[in-house]
Amino acid sequence: MNTQKNIKADECLNMLRTNSVFWSKLGFCYDPPRMNENGKPIVFFEDFERFSKYHKDFVGAGVKIHTSILFSGWVGANKYDYELTDNVLDALFKDNPDIYYIPRIKLNVPIEWSKENPEELCVYYEGPREVGEIKKLVGTLKHDLLGYDSEKGYYTAGGWQDDRPNVGGLISNQSFSSKKWLKDAGEVLIKIIEHLENGPYSDRILAYHIGYGACAETCLWGRVGGKFGDYGIAHRKAFSEWIMKKYNTIENVRRAWAAPELTEDKIEVPPPELRERKILPPENKTPSLQIPSSCPKLSLKEFFRASPEMQICVDYDKFMSDVNADAIEFFGKIIKEHTGGKAVGSFYGYFLEVSRSAYTGHLAFERLLNSPYLDFIAAPKSYYRNGPGDPGGVLAPAQSVNLKKLWLDELDNRTHLCKTPERQCRNFAETRTVMWREFSKNLAYGSGFWWMDLGGGWFDAPEIILEVQKIEKFYHSIGQKKHKSISEILLVVDEEALFHVTENRQFHNLLMKELLREFQLCGTPIDIFRLKDLKTMDTAQYKLICFFNTFILKSADWADIHGHMSPNTNILWFYTPGIYDNTFSLDNVESLTGFRIVERAENPNVKIIPCLHEILQNASPIVNENISFPLIEICNGPKICTLAEYSDGGIALGKTSYQNRIHILSAFPLLRTKHLRIIAEQAGVFMYADIDNTVYADNRFTAVFPKSGSYIISEK
Repeated sequence: MNTQKNIKADECLNMLRTNSVFWSKLGFCYDPPRMNENGKPIVFFEDFERFSKYHKDFVGAGVKIHTSILFSGWVGANKYDYELTDNVLDALFKDNPDIYYIPRIKLNVPIEWSKENPEELCVYYEGPREVGEIKKLVGTLKHDLLGYDSEKGYYTAGGWQDDRPNVGGLISNQSFSSKKWLKDAGEVLIKIIEHLENGPYSDRILAYHIGYGACAETCLWGRVGGKFGDYGIAHRKAFSEWIMKKYNTIENVRRAWAAPELTEDKIEVPPPELRERKILPPENKTPSLQIPSSCPKLSLKEFFRASPEMQICVDYDKFMSDVNADAIEFFGKIIKEHTGGKAVGSFYGYFLEVSRSAYTGHLAFERLLNSPYLDFIAAPKSYYRNGPGDPGGVLAPAQSVNLKKLWLDELDNRTHLCKTPERQCRNFAETRTVMWREFSKNLAYGSGFWWMDLGGGWFDAPEIILEVQKIEKFYHSIGQKKHKSISEILLVVDEEALFHVTENRQFHNLLMKELLREFQLCGTPIDIFRLKDLKTMDTAQYKLICFFNTFILKSADWADIHGHMSPNTNILWFYTPGIYDNTFSLDNVESLTGFRIVERAENPNVKIIPCLHEILQNASPIVNENISFPLIEICNGPKICTLAEYSDGGIALGKTSYQNRIHILSAFPLLRTKHLRIIAEQAGVFMYADIDNTVYADNRFTAVFPKSGSYIISEK
């Protein structure tokens, strides 16, 4: 193994903070590994010269770090073939010998492995439980190879067309908790590392990016589309063992779950009707993403899984995140030990926008941010309101990651050269706007990023390459200055709260996606951090701190957080802050915020009207229909100032002075930009631009992106 010129992890991260990266589909092949009629991996694009040219174009623009999917060589049970792997590397380095390279290595199992290890596979709720019945489905159309339903099979963005529809699977690939998979995939990883580190390009390999699961993004099979796993043999056994390790005795489990007759051999993964309150019609057992009319709306206590009977669901979701973190650390440790300490990265943590992030095991943030086996965390950029004129966004709190690791943003933005229907930019001007916005976003957050050419040719135009060159030059110039936030608004999110909330896409979208975008259009930069960060963070710079989903907030933790705030900081709360303080109680909300709240009667159609005599008098009503989650309202009192009401009565938005500070509570999990702008101005927040402008900025630069018209970027 050649370790003489290894770039250590810290040096690698510094390079990634000040240099963009380019990703192409060079060598992109079917995953999990699927062979063609010649026994070779199916590759989506065979014309390697074309993709080598794209890399050469980016080298010419000053981009010196490159990445792509690199085939692991795993073609069958204990079978390896590195021909495709070597061909990709040769094509990449032939005209670009001086670049640095980050291979993305996928560790999903070949079909042959699945046939030999049916007890190690993920099984959906409606699938079989016996090993023989599972084995019969391997490789058939009931085997969900992709982890999501797709009539057209694998999405190739214009390349090879899949001849296998992927719909209605009953089983999928390896269970994330399979020890056999970890062992065998670990051997695959060791072999590919040895192949690379002993090869001709070892000193050009900067880091390793590992992947597995759906889209190789560490997402559990079935997350997209509402399937329910994992009811496979290995997974059910692993869950039972995890429970007994947590509780020590079956008596403790019985008390925690209010299940006095439970025995150790009956510990099972909870069914969908408990986990996400989804009803499975008996005729086809297909779960619905929408709450059907036959399923009554949940009470607030049920919504927050506050009864002992729901503790099994909380436990299972925590188990799933542990399992996922176990796998990431397992593979990361192998890379560290076999490369002399090179940097390791993985996709993870999509909880800002993915309502089923607990299902997929993406909530072990604290553990992974403190892991010695992981250096950078990645995710695709947000796909929500991300076209020209939109704010764009991230799938996780990137700034939190950057406190301890590095966030790498995958810029999967369709340029005007995209030939498929999902194209967002109509012309070069719009492409340029989106490119600079995404760059500015990551610069303001202190993150790294890569340009993603998913379609093969999205950047293949001289004017786009010239724009990349301008961005890279600006990046190198400004990167010499240390990044420091200048934001006066802080948004606070908590991944651990999602363990205690029944999954509800509508609720999550309003509170975590839509609300965030509305804040971004206020005309001032914002910061986003996790609740845990605030215990040690100096928050004195913020004039308005907004708590999104901080439903679990202990009094002792709040004392630490409150102590770091400026006495002049205003607080904006949403929904039911602190409803958990060791125990579940609406009284906890009043103790934390000064507002007494009550649960409203069923009210599926919401209209919130600002009060004419208060600060929001010129703001438009908030209207939402078919609400599928519990609603609350604020109780009136001598110290409560009503800012907005429900159309049928009841306070929806209130203000009070509590513990020598201004507190505002929005009972509904959404306010619009105009409301938020007024609240921010009342708190003394400086506005860099008019409303409906997105601002990304730090101590080094300011970038303003309007809904329409030209953007402005200035260096300080």
